[in-house]
Amino acid sequence: MTLVLACPFFAGPALAQRIITTRIVIPWFTGDDAGYSSILFIEDTSMNPWGDTTGSSGKCTVDAYYNGAHVGSGSLGRITAGNVASFTYSQIAAATGLSLANSGQRAQLFLTCNFPNAQAMLGFVNPGGVVTFLPGTIVPQ
Repeated sequence: MTLVLACPFFAGPALAQRIITTRIVIPWFTGDDAGYSSILFIEDTSMNPWGDTTGSSGKCTVDAYYNGAHVGSGSLGRITAGNVASFTYSQIAAATGLSLANSGQRAQLFLTCNFPNAQAMLGFVNPGGVVTFLPGTIVPQ
């Protein structure tokens, strides 16, 4: 008599784990001169199954579009879970190549973050000093 044991954890090929991402579209007002100022805020609200956000971090990439044309894309760096990171016009321009002559022109940013729960908000100050906060829209996948 032969006893055969099957172990479900080691038998067969390992299944690839799907990476959960969040995609967000958000308006962007270019430039940081002539009284215009834009700051992008991204928050990682992800947490592990125990409700702990410490010790984990994710990365976001950004694609910039102006007048319907893709300008460029790049990485915005790491964002620690439970924290908010902020990015200025010059950081967005360095990541995407977005550099327009006149401040206050409107572009569009598409963020892809490799963590499941992200929120983004644009803080925009016009030449009159009026501050506007515009939330990003999560794109269904």
